[in-house]
Amino acid sequence: MKKREANFNSLFNKWVKNVYRKTAAFELKQTTTDSLPFSALQEHQAQALLQARWETFVFKIPDAGYQNPFDCFSLSGVPAYIVIKYPDFFCLIDIETFLLESKRSKRRSLTSERAKELSTTVVDM
Repeated sequence: MKKREANFNSLFNKWVKNVYRKTAAFELKQTTTDSLPFSALQEHQAQALLQARWETFVFKIPDAGYQNPFDCFSLSGVPAYIVIKYPDFFCLIDIETFLLESKRSKRRSLTSERAKELSTTVVDM
C-alpha cells in the first residue's frame, strides 16, 4: 500500500507542477475499488482544508534529519480539495462539496461515478 501511495503522490506532484500550476491545499486519498468511504477523510484533515480555504493555515515542517525546503508555510484563502485516485482516474473535489455530499448521501462511500459528477477536475489515467 505504501508503494502505491508513493507512486500516486509522485504522479500527482508532477501533475500539479506541470499542469495545475496554482496554489491550493490537497488531501490525497486512494482506493482500488469504485468507491471511497467518506470516513477516509479524517476530521483533522477536513478542518485543515477548511482553514486553508477560509482562514489561514500555518504548518511547521518537522525537522526529520533531511534537508527541508524551508521551515514553515501558510495558506490563506486558497482552493482546498480532496483528491481521490480511483483505479482509472483521479479527481479534485472541493472540500465543502465533499463534506456536503458525505452528509446528504444515503451511502457511506463516494462512488467513482458520483465523484466525477462532483469534481472540478477529472484526470484519466
